[in-house]
Order: sequence, then C-alpha cells, then structure tokens
Amino acid sequence: MEWFRRKKKKEAKLLKSRNKQNTGEDKRPETGQCTRLEGSNSDTVCHDIDSKSNSRNRTSDTFLVAAIDFGTTFSGWAFSFKHEFMSEPTKASVKQWFSGSHTTEKTPTVALIHQDGKTLKAFGYEAENEYKDLMDEGEHENYFYFQRFKMMLHTRLGETLDRTITLEDAMGRSLPALDVFSLSINYLVSDVMKAIEDKVTSRIKSEEILWVITVPAIWTDAAKQFMREAAVRAGINTERLIIALEPEAASVYCRHLPVDKTVDGKEVSISTFSEGTKYVVLDAGGGTVDITVHEVVSDGVKEIKAASGGGWGGTMVDKAFGGFLVEIFGPDVFDTFKKGETEDWLDLWRDFEMKKKGVSYDKTSKITLKFPLSLINMFQERTGRVLSEAIASTRYGLDIGFASDKIKFSSSVFKHLFDEPIKHTIDHLKTLMDDIDVKAILMVGGFSESPMLQHAVKTTFKDIEVVIPVEASSSILRGALICGHSPHFITERVLKFTYGIECYLPFIHGTHEEHRLVVINGEEYCDQGFQKFVEKGQVVRKGDTFTDTFMPVDCSQKHMEFPVYASELKSPFYVDQGCKYVGTMDVLLETHHRDDHDRNVNVTLQFSGTEIQIEGVDKKSNQKTHISLNFLG
Repeated sequence: MEWFRRKKKKEAKLLKSRNKQNTGEDKRPETGQCTRLEGSNSDTVCHDIDSKSNSRNRTSDTFLVAAIDFGTTFSGWAFSFKHEFMSEPTKASVKQWFSGSHTTEKTPTVALIHQDGKTLKAFGYEAENEYKDLMDEGEHENYFYFQRFKMMLHTRLGETLDRTITLEDAMGRSLPALDVFSLSINYLVSDVMKAIEDKVTSRIKSEEILWVITVPAIWTDAAKQFMREAAVRAGINTERLIIALEPEAASVYCRHLPVDKTVDGKEVSISTFSEGTKYVVLDAGGGTVDITVHEVVSDGVKEIKAASGGGWGGTMVDKAFGGFLVEIFGPDVFDTFKKGETEDWLDLWRDFEMKKKGVSYDKTSKITLKFPLSLINMFQERTGRVLSEAIASTRYGLDIGFASDKIKFSSSVFKHLFDEPIKHTIDHLKTLMDDIDVKAILMVGGFSESPMLQHAVKTTFKDIEVVIPVEASSSILRGALICGHSPHFITERVLKFTYGIECYLPFIHGTHEEHRLVVINGEEYCDQGFQKFVEKGQVVRKGDTFTDTFMPVDCSQKHMEFPVYASELKSPFYVDQGCKYVGTMDVLLETHHRDDHDRNVNVTLQFSGTEIQIEGVDKKSNQKTHISLNFLG
C-alpha cells in the first residue's frame, strides 16, 4: 500500500511507496503512510460535511421517530409522530410488555435462537417462558439462550472489539455477537413496525422513519460502530439511524418534563433551570453507570465534563448474589445445578430480581427466597452435609435461616449486596463534583429506581437537589425520541480522548528522539509521528469541523489509508507512546494525476456528534470522498 507524508518544503518531491512491517503492541494492519503539509494547523473550517447536511435533511423529511433502548437487563421501544412532538414533546407511544402477571415498559434482554444460529425464536418475556417450556419437553439443548449480553460491548480504550467476537449463552455455547445483536434488534424493529401499522391507515415509507438507538456515553467508538452495524444488519438504513447517548437523551427528556412528573413531587425540575445552571446526570442502568455534567444554555444544554463511569449497574448486585450462592453451595454444585436444572435456576433468579427491587435502606424485616429443592438435594447428596448446618458454619450463620425449601435472609445481608456498586458510584460523583457548583443530580435509568441507590445519593449530597422522574427507567427511551425530532439540542460536548493520525513529521533535533530519524530523498522526517486533530478535554460545538492537509507518496495512487489513534494524553509525540490504535480512515482518490507532484488531500473530521464524521477532498479535482472510519479492524 502507498504511504503518505507531511510535506516539509513546498519544493519537496514525492516519495516512492514504502511498506512498513507490523510492530508493537498496537497490532495495527499495514497501512498507507502520509505526510502532513507544513502550516496546516487543524483549524476549524466553515464548510459543511455532507453527513451533517444529511442530518438536517433527514430530520425535515421525518414523519415519525422510533427509538430503541437496548439495555443490559431490559430493553424497550417507543415512537412518536412529528405532529405529536410539535404539540407535546414528551408524548410517546411506549410498548407495554406483559410478563405473565403484570405489564412493564421494558422486557428482559433475553434472546432465544434456533440451533441454526441465524433465526430468532423469541425475545424478552416470551423467550424466558418458551425456554422453560422447552426444558419441560427436554428440547432446550437445541436452542441458544442469551441474556445480559450487552455488557460485552463495554470495553476500555485499546481493548479488542471486532466483528468476529463471539458470545457465550447460558450453557456456554457460542455464536457471533453481531448475529445475536442484529437478530434481537430486528425483533424490536419488527415489533415497532407492527404497532405503527396498527395505528395508521396509510403505509409509512421507510424513508419517513428516523430510528434512534441509545448507547452508554462511556462506550468507545468501536462499541458505537458495532451497535450501528448490528442495527444495519437488522434492516435499518444507516442514513436513517442516529446513535444517541443515554445520559444525553435522559437530560433532553427532563428538560421538557413538567414539575409534577418527579417521584417525590418536589418543586424542583430540570425544565425550570435558568441559563447557566449546572446539573449532574446520573444514568444508572443494569450494566453501566454513566455520569455527565450539563449546563443550561439558551438553545439547549451543553456538556461541561466528558462522560465517565463504569460497569457498576444493577447487574453488580446480581454478581454479588451469585458470589453468595457459590460461597454457600460451592462452585461445582452450583455450576452443575445451573446446567442440569436450568428451569429451577431461572426461577431462582426471577425471584431474586423481584426481591431486589423491594430492598430499601430502612427495611428491617427478613427477606424470604424460595430455593429449588433440586439445588438443596443436590448439595446434600454431593457433600453429605445438611444445608442448614452448612449455613450455620459460615459467616452468615446468624443472618440466614433455612426451613423446607425457603431461606430467610436478614435485611442486612441483602443490603450488603448493594455495597460495591453504590460505593463506586458515590466515590465517582464526589470526584466529579469536587470543583463544580452543581444545583441538582438527575437520576435516571433502571438502577436509579433502587431505593438503596437513591438513599445513598440523597444522604451523601444533602445540599444538592436530587431529581428522579417518575419514568426513571424509560426516560432515556422517551428522550431518544426528542433527540430524533430535535437532534441539535446538545450544543457542546467535551472530548474524552485526544485523536490524531500516524504520519511522517518534519524532524526537529532536540525535540524528537534521534532513533526515529529517517531520511527520505534528502529530507529528515520523524517516524511514527502523532499528528493531533483534537485533544482530550477540548470543547466542541455542534457543527465544528477540523481539517488538516496531507499528500500521498505516489502521485498515481488511488487511495490513502490513515491509521487513527486515540490517547488519554493531551499531546502525544508518537503513536507508540501513550496511544492506542482505534481504526483506519480510508480515503478514496477517484481521479489521479500521474505527473502531478503536488497533489494534496484535505481530511476533515467532525467530533461534535455522538459519532465521528469524516470527509476527504482531493484539492486538485475538488472531488469529495466520504471516508469510513473503521474502529472494528
């Protein structure tokens, strides 16, 4: 492949193509190298990137917005028509899911897939119930059963995430993750379309629907791309799809929320905040906790601290309970029970999920769980011990009582299951708010409905108002609809990383490391240089674009590949120090000039949205090329 370079002098000649071997822990593919033109300083430019214009066009053409909140533990969908949004922005048609005993605004993120691995049999509550029926008939081993698989995408900068990654189902069998996600999203899309068709008399064209899928704000660019590709596989046109950040969607929703729509009916509402007011958005979901700081501005809200957080959601409580079960029954017994008595295992976790929601800080009465006799008998047969005596010999001896098929826990045992996620969340909030005058904390997401987490936030931050909307778990879904109808409500964002590309830079003696010096056609260059576009902590406004100019090595080459790196450092010198390879920009050069030795390409990046948008312009022909930034390798 051809390499590219930064032009050190205007009269410098083009370099011959040069291949470079893969080295270092980044394990990036062999790429075309470039050089950057001297004097180009990544300044903001005024011209529009085409994708930005498309964003405006698709909003004006939209008759209906449909949103999917694909969560770790629960998922749901909603839609609203443009005329509804214009008259009442918070109005939404939200799917009501039937669990068998009651209705909820979300259904479990559970996928039951046929043995071929390509066909979905059921999703949500239906998947749980059908899987139990299959176990009664002894046919469950002919199906894949996936639950809580979204956390697979929660990776950190530099961790591997690609299209070949697989997921293990409840029984340890694997399928490509992209297939599991796309089948699940396809089910939700089809369910939305059925509801829309039942509500309107005329057929709605696909180009009249704008889809919004929400993702955690702390996700990497690779995770966002993975979700987009899964949605496209599920049948959504990528030009009609917006990826919205969950805490931003919640913030947008609550900016439109009346005062009486909060849990405790306080006279405090995000919608009444005056310009300049700062507030924290605490989005505590099943898998992740996203925390951002927003400030009210005249035309919306702006982000003043980049999203941060971690995997401290409600599933961490489940993990603690699972650890408790292993401690009591032993890993071998519990694993055998899970695989051999799967129906009882599912019933146990369903019962725990219901009890978990009722745990509050002031609860003193005992909590009773019905334990499957199959587990109790298996324990006693394999260990030769009586369960009640075994429990009495543990550290839980005074807190747990056992009789027949029921175990009674002291409330303190259940409360301790919440310790780790609450501690992580509170500590992070303290650090984040240390130097910011915050008026309120907005709590959204399923885990924010936990009385335990609510109490911890309220008692820790006594001088700050805590606002909890009535629909805390579905506020993200409802806000996503508003984001679809009005995508520019978030006016500014703060970058989490520094972004740049690898190229040859003019060598500066005394600044660059001498061993990186390369001489090409008599010119001195620094190898593996990092050319910065934007830096960590930088504020970018909607519409901001950043441009730099590069020239190819060979005037006859038809495309250039730019290795893109991200870093938590503000100004790295080299791509192999403090940087992580995150993807490649592929610039197609549709026309070439064999004898033209002054061929330059402008590369423009836009970081103000939830996904990086890119464009390349061949300056000689003024030919624009849309560049795909591939974060998935």
